[in-house]
Amino acid sequence: MKSFNHFLREIGVSNDLRSLLYHIARSIKYINFAIRAGDTGLNKSCNPSGEDQLKLDVMSDKIIEKELENSELAKIIASEEQEEPKKFQAPRGSFAIAYDPLDGSSLVDANLAIGSIFGIWPGDNFLGQTGNDMVAACYGLYGPRITFVIAIKNLGTHEFELNDVGEFILTRKNLKIIADSKYFAPGNLKVCSENINYKNLVDIWMNEPKKLRYSGGMTPDLHHILSKGQGQFTYPCCQKHKNGKLRLLFECDPFSFIFSEAGGIAKNQYGTNILDIKIKEIHQKTSIFIGSKNEVEKSIKIMNK
Repeated sequence: MKSFNHFLREIGVSNDLRSLLYHIARSIKYINFAIRAGDTGLNKSCNPSGEDQLKLDVMSDKIIEKELENSELAKIIASEEQEEPKKFQAPRGSFAIAYDPLDGSSLVDANLAIGSIFGIWPGDNFLGQTGNDMVAACYGLYGPRITFVIAIKNLGTHEFELNDVGEFILTRKNLKIIADSKYFAPGNLKVCSENINYKNLVDIWMNEPKKLRYSGGMTPDLHHILSKGQGQFTYPCCQKHKNGKLRLLFECDPFSFIFSEAGGIAKNQYGTNILDIKIKEIHQKTSIFIGSKNEVEKSIKIMNK
């Protein structure tokens, strides 16, 4: 069995990037401890998008920020839970890291799987870059097992699990997503009442029939697609969120990068590749259709009839 550090060295990942991913892996372990032992109540505060924060949101954010600062490799970080990015006087710094510290935290009280999402760019700024500029992305999934999935530019997408002695061990390398699928995960279903094209799309899935796999958490639902090697997750715009609800920097870019390295694809509902969208604002939002290539392309056509 190979540790993630051993495996990443074996496939040629640079020392600095391996070291940064090591610190991210440490933060995932600490967050896992916090979830199992911490207070799951509200923090009486909101994030920059106006969503109620749990105490675990705030704690997870602090854990990740501290680990990234300690890495001495992060020049700038941006968190979904903070209004503005933070810059560090990092002596070896060469990376910009954006993260969602606890994706799906509203599911904590229901004891469903949640995650942490990370995107890694070169340099000391996010603005003006695109997802195509990323060098790596990863996520941690807190479920019955603690899973760490890493994608490295041009080096594929790989899965690790936390063992009993606290090490992340390689479980699957070079995860792949096939072009067609029998699974669908339809987010924001209330859009069916205002967008006939989305309702028609869901009706098509129901009549084919495909298999519904949707928990309400982006990280576990997209991990299901990666695990099965097929599927599609959708989250369209609506009247309330005209540009979409999910964040480009913290959620959509990292997952689009991970899926691209696995052979999948991600587009907004108008057909633009997510990885081609220029970052203009830290909390920029977008719609997203992500997963098996043929399924995403079919859905985009129906959404734009």
